Amino acid sequence: MYKASEIPDMPNETTIGELLDNLQTITPPPVAASVVAVDGSHRPFAGEAEAVQHAILSRQNEFSAGRAAARGALVQLGAQPVAIPRGEDRRPLWPDGIVGSISHTKGYAAAAVGLEAEVAGLGLDIEDATPLKSELYRKILTPEEQELRQATPLVGQAPRCKLTFVTKEALFKSIYPITRQFFGFQEASVVLNSDGSWRASFIHDRIGMSPDYRTHQGRWRMVGGVIVATVCVVRDGQSSK
Repeated sequence: MYKASEIPDMPNETTIGELLDNLQTITPPPVAASVVAVDGSHRPFAGEAEAVQHAILSRQNEFSAGRAAARGALVQLGAQPVAIPRGEDRRPLWPDGIVGSISHTKGYAAAAVGLEAEVAGLGLDIEDATPLKSELYRKILTPEEQELRQATPLVGQAPRCKLTFVTKEALFKSIYPITRQFFGFQEASVVLNSDGSWRASFIHDRIGMSPDYRTHQGRWRMVGGVIVATVCVVRDGQSSK
């Protein structure tokens, strides 16, 4: 567990504007982003509601807010705000020519989208910054990452294990739509920097990433009590902005 001196003070509640400003800061220019409140005010489009029709109300609200954020990002990109159904593997089914990612945490839903011609894969994850329980360390962190957490439990003001979790979730969301293969937390190693950058590498070449793609360095921010991370997979020959 964290020692009392290791637990960061959780800042005041984050505003939608603050979270959006920081999300836009860490997404490269070809990508558009949007943030909305999870407050029960959003309604799913036809073709979306079936995915969560038997879920509890809080889950329905999260799902609908995530789709609303996705449509907001589509509009920012210059695309039509259409329905975004859920596939059998639970991933969002984006319109032709669009790649994207949706995430939500307590009170917030966010989405980022880009054109498939410019961005091969896109990952976004947001989580509250509460430190994870110690029994989860070995499930999320590689042995080397565990040693780093022991020596330096915080990166900036963010709990290292929670930040590692967020970045690996973003990495998975960027890679899975390309490979359609799952990978575990132990199969990727993440280097976190206090300047808000991070980079990931796969320990085992199991997922079959095409040589036509490469994962560029991601970015992260801690905004109030929320951690947000993004990463793009760009086509070989292009570069991250």
